Amino acid sequence: MSTDLRWPAPPDEVVGARLDEDFLAAVARRTGALDHEVRVDGLRTTVRRVMPTDRFPDFARRLAGDRLTLVETTTWAPDPTATGGRTGVVELEVDGAPLRARFTTALEPSAGDGTVEQVRGEVVARVPIVGGRIEKAVVPALEAAMAAQVDIFEERRGRG
Repeated sequence: MSTDLRWPAPPDEVVGARLDEDFLAAVARRTGALDHEVRVDGLRTTVRRVMPTDRFPDFARRLAGDRLTLVETTTWAPDPTATGGRTGVVELEVDGAPLRARFTTALEPSAGDGTVEQVRGEVVARVPIVGGRIEKAVVPALEAAMAAQVDIFEERRGRG
């Protein structure tokens, strides 16, 4: 998976939001979580979401049931890069299922006062026969969740 996001703020401000419990809770709600728990420990965040599977393709819903628990752990590097950017690692797993994802994220200053975030990684579903189909079905949902973070950030920044 490879996607780029554009944030309307410098990298440190973006990371600051993504280390904020209220921001992470808002993202969990926006992405459809039925329930969620957020924990921030220094530069490491863990968000546990109980997600409905009603938007999954039929074959995936039959495997997952009517809901699943997604655990997302993000760890940010302690120091900015030489260009003032920030880097981190995002790991996703589904409790009780052979589905995992791991991404690197690099936030770099862009024109004006913005940031470009490059997210690179892979989704792996270790399920015989349908694993590849599951991986392909998951990617658009992950990209939508990433875009939701930017939307919420912009909304909150507009209120401030």
